[in-house]
Amino acid sequence: MKNLNIIKQVVIAVIAILVTVSTAAQVTTKGLSPGYNTLNSFVDASIVRDSRIDQPLDLLNDFYPAIEITISDHDNVRRRADVQEDDLKIIVAPSLSYRTDIGRHQFYVSYSGRFTYHSDIDVEDSKSNSLVSQLGLDLTRRWDLNVFAGIGNSYEERGISGSRALTAFEASLNIGPDEIDYYQYGADLIYGRKVSPLNAVLGFEKHTSKFTDDFDSDENIIGGRDRDIDSLHFDISYQIGSKTSVFGRIQRSDTDYIQAFNSLDSEQTDYLLGIRWRPSNALSGVIGVGSSEKDFIDPSRSDYEGDSYYVNLNYMFNPFSVVSLSASRAVEEPGDDFSDFYESSLFGVAWDHSLTSLLGFNVYAKWVDDEYNTGRNDEFFDFGVALDYVWKPWLTAGIYYGQIERESTLDEIEYEDSYFGIRLKSDLRPLLRGRRNVEEPDSFTYPEAGNK
Repeated sequence: MKNLNIIKQVVIAVIAILVTVSTAAQVTTKGLSPGYNTLNSFVDASIVRDSRIDQPLDLLNDFYPAIEITISDHDNVRRRADVQEDDLKIIVAPSLSYRTDIGRHQFYVSYSGRFTYHSDIDVEDSKSNSLVSQLGLDLTRRWDLNVFAGIGNSYEERGISGSRALTAFEASLNIGPDEIDYYQYGADLIYGRKVSPLNAVLGFEKHTSKFTDDFDSDENIIGGRDRDIDSLHFDISYQIGSKTSVFGRIQRSDTDYIQAFNSLDSEQTDYLLGIRWRPSNALSGVIGVGSSEKDFIDPSRSDYEGDSYYVNLNYMFNPFSVVSLSASRAVEEPGDDFSDFYESSLFGVAWDHSLTSLLGFNVYAKWVDDEYNTGRNDEFFDFGVALDYVWKPWLTAGIYYGQIERESTLDEIEYEDSYFGIRLKSDLRPLLRGRRNVEEPDSFTYPEAGNK
């Protein structure tokens, strides 16, 4: 726990100095994946669901093909407490996106895949496929409607926040990682985005997840983890000058576990108030604070009420060097057999620096503290450093090193994993013949007030 206490002091000091931050750099997406709600609080942050409205509908009209290949040697690839298993891990991650205008409306569709292979422990081989789309409808001068949907299959990464533990017994039976099939859809009705400093959003989203594994056929001791989550949210934002805006959100989510014998069904209400500010070209930021209330339908379950927050800090020392800092707290759905919920707190810092026009250096560190209502406590430390070289305009090659450690009140889930690897990243768009100098068509704009 002492690591977390130290970083809390550091983070508080930095926040006091910097005051606020930007959402541009996402420390949370580096290294070990955080909990589901923790990740969403950054990549789908208030206001107005940044990841869905500001991106990707603001992209240029074009195809966006890309691929990333990583090869890494892990000294504990399954992140086990009882024995360390060294193995070579290969990940191939292709993606293809397309964005276009349909009259004054916008459309975006994207496929992404992630295929993981192992040299020795091939039972850990896994795949992810995701297809998402979004339609931005320009209804009137003041009103917009964004409709989105997604479908895919994935797997639960070993040893992450909220995941099921790999026991020695399951490992002896060569049990692979849990598979997840999911789909989601929703819509956001938006007021004032084009013409007013006051923006408001009323949105709905449904998300369904189904878990499959080879050992217990979707069931834990308390029942299956398959669930539906329906959420309704209202956001409001007001722009104060060119550099400051204040925002708020209220969201109601109903979680329904599909198996009738699972009693974790709940109703959750989240409140959030925050500010965005860019006082200079070097400093920008967002801070949001609020609270969450989680009430279970089953009166024997322990209800939750606690503070929540998310912070993203970005400070640019110069055009070649940026420091980012993130912090959050969110309540999460449990993956173990006994808990009702757990509260996950995250602190992370990253530094991205261009050594030359072709060579880049980046380093990050994250601390995650998971406190379960049963008294269980998990503490993660995640560190990584990398060098990337721009080999071609469309190809980047890099080397990286990382280390992950989990300490817990449950000895059987503690682990350490160190890894070293190489990676190739390719943005294939420049290779599309004849598209390098494509001029964008004029986008639709409403006439200024008073013009006809």
